[in-house]
Amino acid sequence: MMLWRNLSPGVLRAAVSLPMLAALAAGGLEAGDPAPKRPNLKVISGRYLSFAPLAIASAEGFFEAQGLDVVLIHLPGSSETTPSLIRGEVDVGAGPIKVADFNAIARGVALRIVADMGHDEAGGCVTAALMARLGFLKAKGPHGSDHLRGARITAAPFSFGEYVLETFVGSKGLQLSDLNLQRLQTSTTVEALSEGSLDFTYLAEPLVSSASRSGRATVWKSLHEIVPDAQLATVIFGPSLVTRNRDAGRRFMVAYLQWVRQYNQGKTARNVEILSKETGLEPELIREACWVWIHGDGKINVESVLDFQRWAVRRGVLNAPLPSERFWDPSFLNEANKILGPPAP
Repeated sequence: MMLWRNLSPGVLRAAVSLPMLAALAAGGLEAGDPAPKRPNLKVISGRYLSFAPLAIASAEGFFEAQGLDVVLIHLPGSSETTPSLIRGEVDVGAGPIKVADFNAIARGVALRIVADMGHDEAGGCVTAALMARLGFLKAKGPHGSDHLRGARITAAPFSFGEYVLETFVGSKGLQLSDLNLQRLQTSTTVEALSEGSLDFTYLAEPLVSSASRSGRATVWKSLHEIVPDAQLATVIFGPSLVTRNRDAGRRFMVAYLQWVRQYNQGKTARNVEILSKETGLEPELIREACWVWIHGDGKINVESVLDFQRWAVRRGVLNAPLPSERFWDPSFLNEANKILGPPAP
């Protein structure tokens, strides 16, 4: 999944800063005085369209307006997010819901989901789906379970994609062990579908559009047909914001909702320009892609998160589902929504 710029693990990109000259010009500082200390937050960014508002926030200065210096960190994969939060290397995580987060919380680590960063809705376009090789569908047909046995699929272990795949094959009376499960790098999945070495797999935008563009794969089952109203991705705060600097967390959330609401204005010329510059994708592909839904008030689908946990328990990688009060902290959102008011309908 190398559709976004490929950065090494240690590369950081400063998103915003406040020049000293601005403070001097405003009369806030005397020459020679030290600059007031501004919270410096390290925030994970990534390659999916649900990360798009981060690019908007950087471009539009929403963080700076909240008195925050933000550094966007590009990690090599979502599996690095939880360890980085636990070690304090980042303050804000973002991305698909993960078993590792719930295991860390169960051990007493102060991680909390604080906002929606992508969910599925019925109707409209398809943001995530099972994408199937056309030859696979034509050879075996789209219905029944026999055509699934031995099919070549891929997913990261215990990931959201594996949860979707297992839910789907389970509805056909099968287990993942009945299929040929491979562990490919996400960056190679579209190519594998096109070349015929995969039969189907779970993909999210912009990879759904990229696979469709190849002419050799198509949407087989939308995510909504498999896991209705799924919570795809979330924003998660680490201990630095949950326990030590909640004011910085509140300010981040105000900026977060501002950029979500601009993102929700849709494929405006400005939004497309920002995302094309940030991702390196052609503007045409960005306009073609189905932009993931993100609630303007930031609320999540708690029941969907609980269902993912119940699957993890069945797989033996989580002892028990955590109650919502253990993993979900809406207080930052509540304060931010009071400041900003309700989102536009």
